[in-house]
Amino acid sequence: MGHHPPPPGGATTKGPSSLFILSEDNPIRRYTRFIIECTPFEYAVLLTIIANCVVLALEEHLPRGDKTTLAKKLEQTEAYFLGIFCAEASLKILALGFVLHRGSYLRNIWNIMDFFVVVTGSMTIFAESNVDVDLRMLRSFRVLRPLKLVSRIPSLQVVLKSIIKAMAPLLQIGLLVLFAIVIFAIIGLEFYSGALHKTCYSLDDLTQIVPEGDAATPCNTDNRSESPRGSYVCNPNISMCLDDWDGPNYGITSFDNIGFAMLTVFQCITMEGWTAILYWMNDAIGSAFNWLYFVPLIVLGSFFMLNLVLGVLSGEFSNERTRVERRATFYKQRTKRQFATMMNSYLNWICQAEEVILAEERTTEEEKMHIMEARRRAAAKRKKLKNLGKSKSTDTEEEEGEEEGEDVPVKKDKKGFSRASYLKSKVKNKGACPQFWRAEKRFRFWVRRMVKAQWFYWFVIVLVFFNTVCVAVEHYGQPQWLTDFLYCAEYAFLGLFMMEMFIKMYALGPRIYFESAFNRFDCVVISGSIFEVVWSELKSGSFGLSVLRALRLLRIFKVTKYWSSLRNLVISLLNSMRSIISLLFLLFLFILIFALLGMQLFGGQFNFTEGTPPTNFNTFPIALLTVFQILTGEDWNEVMYHGIRSQGGHKEGGMIYALYFIVLVLFGNYTLLNVFLAIAVDNLANAQELTAAEEEQEEEDKEKQQMELEKEMEALQGGDGSPPKVEICPPSPTAHFAKMKVNKKEDEEEEKKAEVEEEIIGPKPLLPYSSMFILKTTNPIRRAAHWVVNLRYFDFFIMIVISLSSISLAAEDPVVENSTRNRILNYFDYAFTGVFTVEMLLKILDLGVILHSGSYLREFWNIMDAVVVICAAVSLGFEISGSSAGQNLSTIKSLRVLRVLRPLKTIKRVPKLKAVFDCVVNSLKNVINILIVYILFQFIFAVIAVQLFNGRFFFCNDESKFTKAECKGFFFVFDEGSDLPRAEKREWKPRCFHYDNVAAAMLTLFAVQTGEGWPQVLQNSMAATYEDMGPIQNFRIEMSIFYIVYFVVFPFFFVNIFVALIIITFQEQGEAELQDGEIDKNQKSCIDFTIQARPLERYMPNKRNSFKYKIWRIVVSTPFEYFIMMLIIFNTLLLMMKFHKQSTIFRKTLNYMNMGFTSMFTVECVLKILAFGVRNFFKDPWNIFDFITVIGSIVDALVLEFVDNSFNVGFLRLFRAARLIKLLRQGYTIRILLWTFVQSFKALPYVCLLIAMLFFIYAIIGMQVFGNIALDPDTSITSHNNFRNFIQGLMLLFRCATGEAWPSIMLSCVKSRPCDAKAEKSENECGSNLAYAYFVSFIFFCSFLMLNLFVAVIMDNFDYLTRDSSILGAHHLDEFVRIWAEYDPNATGKIHYTEMYDMLKNIDPPLGFGGKCPNRLAYKKLIRMNMPMDCDGKVNFTTTLFALIRENLSIKMRSAEEMDQADEELRDTIKNIWPLQAKKILDLLIPRKDELGKGKMTVGKVYASLLILESWRSTRFGKLESSGPPRSSFFNCLLDVAAGTWANNGRGHDDDEASCLLSRRNTQRSNLLQGVDLQEVVVSRHPSADSMHETHLHPTASYRSQARNRSRSPSIRRARSPVDMGHLQHNQHHSHHHDIGFSDTVSNVVEMVKHEHAHIRRHHQSHVRDGRYCPCGDHHLPVYMGAANMYDRSWSASTSPARSPSPPGPYHGRGPYYGTTSLEQRSRSPSPRQQQRNRQQHMPQQQHSYPVLVARRGGHGRKLPPTPNKPSSLQLRPASINFPKLNASPTRSAYPGGVAGGMGPMSFEQAVAIGRGGRILPSPVPNGYKPPQPCDRHSDSDDDDWC
Repeated sequence: MGHHPPPPGGATTKGPSSLFILSEDNPIRRYTRFIIECTPFEYAVLLTIIANCVVLALEEHLPRGDKTTLAKKLEQTEAYFLGIFCAEASLKILALGFVLHRGSYLRNIWNIMDFFVVVTGSMTIFAESNVDVDLRMLRSFRVLRPLKLVSRIPSLQVVLKSIIKAMAPLLQIGLLVLFAIVIFAIIGLEFYSGALHKTCYSLDDLTQIVPEGDAATPCNTDNRSESPRGSYVCNPNISMCLDDWDGPNYGITSFDNIGFAMLTVFQCITMEGWTAILYWMNDAIGSAFNWLYFVPLIVLGSFFMLNLVLGVLSGEFSNERTRVERRATFYKQRTKRQFATMMNSYLNWICQAEEVILAEERTTEEEKMHIMEARRRAAAKRKKLKNLGKSKSTDTEEEEGEEEGEDVPVKKDKKGFSRASYLKSKVKNKGACPQFWRAEKRFRFWVRRMVKAQWFYWFVIVLVFFNTVCVAVEHYGQPQWLTDFLYCAEYAFLGLFMMEMFIKMYALGPRIYFESAFNRFDCVVISGSIFEVVWSELKSGSFGLSVLRALRLLRIFKVTKYWSSLRNLVISLLNSMRSIISLLFLLFLFILIFALLGMQLFGGQFNFTEGTPPTNFNTFPIALLTVFQILTGEDWNEVMYHGIRSQGGHKEGGMIYALYFIVLVLFGNYTLLNVFLAIAVDNLANAQELTAAEEEQEEEDKEKQQMELEKEMEALQGGDGSPPKVEICPPSPTAHFAKMKVNKKEDEEEEKKAEVEEEIIGPKPLLPYSSMFILKTTNPIRRAAHWVVNLRYFDFFIMIVISLSSISLAAEDPVVENSTRNRILNYFDYAFTGVFTVEMLLKILDLGVILHSGSYLREFWNIMDAVVVICAAVSLGFEISGSSAGQNLSTIKSLRVLRVLRPLKTIKRVPKLKAVFDCVVNSLKNVINILIVYILFQFIFAVIAVQLFNGRFFFCNDESKFTKAECKGFFFVFDEGSDLPRAEKREWKPRCFHYDNVAAAMLTLFAVQTGEGWPQVLQNSMAATYEDMGPIQNFRIEMSIFYIVYFVVFPFFFVNIFVALIIITFQEQGEAELQDGEIDKNQKSCIDFTIQARPLERYMPNKRNSFKYKIWRIVVSTPFEYFIMMLIIFNTLLLMMKFHKQSTIFRKTLNYMNMGFTSMFTVECVLKILAFGVRNFFKDPWNIFDFITVIGSIVDALVLEFVDNSFNVGFLRLFRAARLIKLLRQGYTIRILLWTFVQSFKALPYVCLLIAMLFFIYAIIGMQVFGNIALDPDTSITSHNNFRNFIQGLMLLFRCATGEAWPSIMLSCVKSRPCDAKAEKSENECGSNLAYAYFVSFIFFCSFLMLNLFVAVIMDNFDYLTRDSSILGAHHLDEFVRIWAEYDPNATGKIHYTEMYDMLKNIDPPLGFGGKCPNRLAYKKLIRMNMPMDCDGKVNFTTTLFALIRENLSIKMRSAEEMDQADEELRDTIKNIWPLQAKKILDLLIPRKDELGKGKMTVGKVYASLLILESWRSTRFGKLESSGPPRSSFFNCLLDVAAGTWANNGRGHDDDEASCLLSRRNTQRSNLLQGVDLQEVVVSRHPSADSMHETHLHPTASYRSQARNRSRSPSIRRARSPVDMGHLQHNQHHSHHHDIGFSDTVSNVVEMVKHEHAHIRRHHQSHVRDGRYCPCGDHHLPVYMGAANMYDRSWSASTSPARSPSPPGPYHGRGPYYGTTSLEQRSRSPSPRQQQRNRQQHMPQQQHSYPVLVARRGGHGRKLPPTPNKPSSLQLRPASINFPKLNASPTRSAYPGGVAGGMGPMSFEQAVAIGRGGRILPSPVPNGYKPPQPCDRHSDSDDDDWC
């Protein structure tokens, strides 16, 4: 809202009237406006909203719409609230107007929402009395009101804005996800439709379902012989398989029609309950192929698509935050400046007044004294402030104060203002017993020194540690003595810590003590403890205050004081607290709104026959918890099933309510929670920068100290009589430091080189040490061993053996240990062990054991090898000897499990795999810091949980009994459906997850934190009553706060920091690979693309009038494409129309339509084959895909028609869905997304290999340890989910990795589980307590490390989604290949250069030039690209693409002289990064010198001559009269320039500008184009399409343009330096004056400006770093003058508004200096420094009005013409401006003012801007403003030609 600006017309015109009645100055409107704009009104409205929320929250929903009395009373308040909101709305409408004009009521999104709420509210109130429709749904929109709070809080807006900004890319991703869901849903519909409706019904009663375990299961048949493998067969003796079940989950989970299918697929993608669906499908149709559907669905959907969301969000968040930070700093500096100026002027004024007062005679002495005293006091204060300002961190403050105090006794004579001297004066005044005070003070200093000592600090830390131990040993059922001991220890520790606090306070004095944050923290913790102890003494049984005890553990954080990286992490996290708190607030609002909405929709509805589920929406707290649970993503599908079922189930329209849950999951889980991660990534990057900076600082400090020491030593040595040496210029420490750094780098590089050389040379030399003290280097045995180990195929052979042994491990049978298969594999195992032993022995012979460097055990991998080999050998020995120890199989078995590590040996042998592995290891190093904090926090939470819940998690299986004493005997259980109850024994047992001791608590919390099964733990905690008592549901709801806090700290935050760390490490690793930062990641990926790109072949029949050609024309035409697209879409819709139990007619119709579509696609395929010919047709992969789908569809249709299903042809149906994939070719964004997908898949194979290895190792261990546990449908080890064989093990681990109920699997694998019957073991000795370590470590590695590598790869590859779109990236390059194919259909890889020009103008920026690019700009780019041409004037595909990329991303582009060297460097770089590919293609990428040199034709030379010709043509005829002496023609000038005669000095300065054209090479080219006639160059083939339209290429155009002002002259640019001039003249001496042709001229002119690029390069960086707004590329780049206005030396603005500012009037009396054309002079545009000076002096008021275009130029050394100091008032008279017609050059004015039309005086700023920006054209947009379009960054002179 805010104050609305007056309408643009100014005060004279009236603003629009409100509601057509009230004008702007109507009193009613004025008052209402005043009311709605005052703050109390705002607050009143917000308070009303909050009150309304409270009312909504207080309602309690009862079943069947009953209401409590409270609810009835609350309902009556509804009308009042509505009244208030109505009043607010009507006031606003009166004040602002309704909708028709700007700033009116409904133009604001919040107001629209309000209005909607008010209207729906009034509707419900009327409807309730008159209509019996329940409009509660509409009422629920009231809950959106709290969102209005958002618009008030700034840091919230950052979060919201970044989410909103991310919406655009998120929508693209959403489309992709939707597409994937549709494809998977259609496939599911084809295969699984109606599969889940069969189940086992009892033979006694055919309506009674026979469950398996505790729930009904889909079945396949009741005849075992018919059933496919892995399906569920009913027991034919008691049940039969019938097809009339609703289906699992009340019939909601199914693939019966497209809606159900999409919902089911979405549910799988969120990874909740997908395994259940998979297992049901296995039961229903057999387990052979189902995983092929579900695993890709999870991998693509969950790991990929949904992680994209994360990448986009974090990108947007950091962008938004930097934006906000920049804005904030800018405003801060501005206000600071303003304040400073005001303050200074004010101070000066006061000082002058004081001087005046002092000088006046009537001022009394006393007054003078007063003033002087005040001044002295102020000075003292300033000094003190200065001292205080030095203190940095939390602790240095305390030290500052202390040192200050300590210094005092020494400096008695000085008059300080410190505290101690003040004390001293007090002491003197006391006088009573000065000795005592003095002694006290000494004692105090002694204490202070003690407190500062290191031992004191460590003593405290040790105390903290012991205290922690004492807190941690507390557990349930501890003996009495421990309780007593802990009780005493409690007091002891409290006393010690209090003593520490008081000692510190005494020593430092309270003020300094409390200055340190750590001390304040300590004090709070201790006072809390005291309060808690006192309280528990007074009132026995503390009320959860024991939690405060746990806070003492926070003292552990004192360690961070000394650990910099940890400290920085903490600091950076604290910095992000604001965004985190605002995000939490947003999250809270979100939860609140959805909880209230859920209460309106589902309140009181969740009452089913089996009771109300614990997750419901009946009361507000429970609703909040339910929404929170859905946000954490755990079991949200269960809640959704209840919701749908409560609203009438899937048949009576309950399905629509699924939307509520889907929106909740999408927005909450995927959007809001990912912003946490975005914040974490951002902050970690900050923390790491901080740490790096600190380390550097430390290094520098050390260096400085070193230097000082050396100096002192020198001085001391000098003191022995020889005169001391005085250093005139002491070396700066930083320089020294830099040198050190360089040296270090060099050393590292040398090491690297050495390593590389070692790798390349081949056989390593023998180590020069004796091996095992016996074998010298000459020993033949050792030499032989060395020879064997270094054989070429030795490593390869070992690799094969490793893979074979891995296969044999996977093939073992874990259940029956003595099966024949195992025996055979055992013999193989002996062989493998033998091979590995031999390998180890050979290596030890060769390298020695451990004592010297390079020996066998000095390498980690070798140690691992040795351990594996020795263990295998030991177990073999046991087996063979068959000794008594051999009977104890478990030890041997555990030794043999170590064989699993063998596959790890491959890591060392595959370099890229080793790189990924190193990355993981490095990120682990980084993670350790966080891991420590993480474990600390986990520990603190565990201790708190033990305090709260120990001994309260017991229950009796008979729910009516509450204590262990009562829980004895038997009780009756009634099963539904059976009349007779059955007796069951009562048992008193603990829950599986409990908090009875700290270890159990940490395990429970770990499970909670992975989000699996935590709702159950939450219910148990809320039901926990007292120690040794049973549960009562929702006994203490407030316990949920513990979990919510835990969730915010852990899963939302710490886990995200883990992810962030891994992502950052991964990115750093990736960047480290690009050697020495010569090219960045984006450039590398672009060059990668170029190296692999090949031209596409586009076939076209050669005979124009043949039938084949006509078909070809049809097939390639756009309408045909669209027609096929429509067919595909209709076909998709047709596939979506299928549903379960459809009528026969419907099915037949679909079949016939399907045949129709198939025939159409067949026709398309046939036509294409006819048009292209068979060979060419199959060259395009899409065509092959088409062909296969068509053949598949035909077979499918035939089978449906003629074959009654004798064999299963289900897979043929896939071909129908496959056509959908063709849609992906069409959308541009989708295509780019997909392309990037493929790219990231290319980056993933090694990551995947590593993950596969992890899975392999864990699967084998699982088979060995848990393989023989009996299957039991009541536990988690079932027929679907077990370790019986390798494949099953992998599936189980995959399930755990997606987090599906892993805690229950873990609990099913612990010790004393029943064994399988075949295992030949006694009853309950299977399973092992290794399960805890096994599963926890697997989850940790998998979900924290491995899957996050996925995220890292994706964020790495998709950064372009949030990057500035005008930056060229590899995803743009596909377009080049596609468009090239249109010009070069035969894929020869060459096209004529004119066609190339045409093509580049057809490709949009950032890759091509775009259709709107003026010709001269294009020419300049081409001159810089300078590809060689062959004899036919053709350019090469690869060369062109590379030149384009290089020019665009400016990869090693320098000034012309240095280009040769730059090329060489680039060649080296490419050879380094792509050693294999570079050999073949290097000369294509960067052409050799001799291809560009003398006598060779290049594109640069052609377009340079064209550019010169064009400039010459446009200026050849007609001169403007001017005050200067007459000039000769431009052509003569060119000849003069070429000859090096600078005779004609009457020409205007601009001539030289015109002559400066850029080329790249500095090889001498005097006779360059002599053989080529001018006409040939220009019209060597028909001009390209664009140049045909361009008027000024043809002579007539020149005549035509005569009448107009020649405004074809872009702005001023730098000229050359004298040095270059001399060099150039020197080159020219040998050529004679008369034999110069046009071609020479071209070559020489081209030669002249070689050094331009130096300045470009040099200033590009600074230009960007300044962060100044530059609308169109680089304004400092050289500019090429078309010489239109070149004779008009006075530059009066009336002739060309596009000039640099200058004093009005001609430069007459300036002397001859400006008349000459010597290139030494600078162009007359103010230098940047001077500009800035002028700006600061004379234009403070305009500082921020316009974007400042500052040109950075080289060569400040030259004299400049004086620049105007005043804001120049150039009168632009509109009459005299005629603009020539340009070809559609977009206007590029960057100033919103109306300058273009020439309206009155301009400021100096505008003038400069115009001078830089080139001319302004009359623009189609009012006010001459058009938003700047993204424009190429590195073009040479973009602005002048664009503008």
